[in-house]
Amino acid sequence: MASNTAGKTADSVTNDTPLQSIIETPLTDSLINGIFQQQNNDGSFSATAHLGQLFNVDFENIKRDLLAKGLDPSISDEILRLISTASILFYILYHSQKTNFPVDLNAIKQYVSKAREELEGFSLKDDPIMQTYIEKGELAVNYVINTREKYTDICNQIKLSQPTWEYYVQHLMGLDKEQQ
Repeated sequence: MASNTAGKTADSVTNDTPLQSIIETPLTDSLINGIFQQQNNDGSFSATAHLGQLFNVDFENIKRDLLAKGLDPSISDEILRLISTASILFYILYHSQKTNFPVDLNAIKQYVSKAREELEGFSLKDDPIMQTYIEKGELAVNYVINTREKYTDICNQIKLSQPTWEYYVQHLMGLDKEQQ
C-alpha cells in the first residue's frame, strides 16, 4: 500500500506516517470533485473505504491504533471523521498554498477567509463551482474546529504524542517533518 518515498521504507511510512500518501497524491480537479461529492452535510468526510482508495490509505488501521491506545469506541467514528476531514483540509492546503507545516487550525480558518475575500473581490464570485468549494471548505473547517474542541482532552487521555488533533493528523501525514 505505501510506497518508498523520501528515503522512507514502506514499513516506516505505514507505521509512522500512515496518511503520508495523501500529500503524495497529486491535486487534480477530478480528485477534488470526487472528494467534495463525499462530504457529509455537517462538513465532515467519513473515513470510508472509497475515500481511502482515493488516497491509498487505510483509515481502519488508524482507528484500531486509537482504540488500542484507549479511545472510547463510542466516539471512535466521530474521531475518525475528524481525522479524515482534517487530513483533506491539510491536503488541499499543502497543494494550494505556500504553507510551512505544521500549522494550527486557526491558520486554516484564515486561509479559507482569505479565499472567501478573494472570491468576493473578483469576478470568481460568478463561478458557482468556486463558490461551492469555498462553502464546502468553510463547512469542513467548522466541523474540524468544533469536533476538536469537543474532544480536546482525548489527546492527553490516550497519551498521543501530539497535544492536539490537528498536530496529530499532520504527524500521521508526515507534515510535521516538513520543517526539519
